[in-house]
Amino acid sequence: MPNRDMFEPHRRVLHTLNALGRKLVSNSDTKDMTRKIIAAGIALLPLSVCCLWRRDAARSPNTLRLEMVWGADRRRPFPGCLSLAGSISGRALETCRCQVAVDLARGPASAEKAMVSQRGLVSLLCAPVLSEGHAPDGVLQCFTGVSHVFSDLEIQVAEALALQAGMVWHMAGMRGEAARLKEELQTRKRVDRAKEVLMDQRDLTAEEAYRWIQKRSMDTRRSMRAVAETIIMSETTGHYTSIPHALDLLNKPPRK
Repeated sequence: MPNRDMFEPHRRVLHTLNALGRKLVSNSDTKDMTRKIIAAGIALLPLSVCCLWRRDAARSPNTLRLEMVWGADRRRPFPGCLSLAGSISGRALETCRCQVAVDLARGPASAEKAMVSQRGLVSLLCAPVLSEGHAPDGVLQCFTGVSHVFSDLEIQVAEALALQAGMVWHMAGMRGEAARLKEELQTRKRVDRAKEVLMDQRDLTAEEAYRWIQKRSMDTRRSMRAVAETIIMSETTGHYTSIPHALDLLNKPPRK
């Protein structure tokens, strides 16, 4: 039977990580969860600054974008982006392993060394942010104000926090994809109903009705769903005498 005393030194770490895990399941606010993860890093590790960076693969795959920072001097804010070339963060992403620099000032040249040269930061623990089934998306940077040799437990805590950040991003992406698919399904339903109206009132085939909606969408610079809903409205309200008259609404500017 395990000795309970062996868990006592790590009780605060376990409690904090457990609380974060519970909030991760119930909290859909990506920014709020990111803030909680960064705050946990400051609370659990002997840090002066903790920041989260994310790779923008679509725009600049060799650059990290600053997502959030905690503890930085407002008079010397961190830059908004960080080059991966010759950086410690780049090595963390390439190897998918934590990278440590005990003394940035005395170490080899790096993007992080140049970034913190006037900010009074000394040691760095850099943990890659991984998401399931994907390449590393970013890094969690943990800075100390004095020279510090990170223990195995501290490295594991940083890895756990980085993993939770990856889960936050992954779940946000899944929610966005679900919303997109829901919107596509609703659009398809409205377009199908509008096709039925056109087929009934204009004696068109399904393909002709679809092309009619598509052309009207391009001519009026409105979405196919907006065109479809106007067609459906012309039938359900009976306010307009014909579909073309109903579609004249599309020439009006959208409501603000």
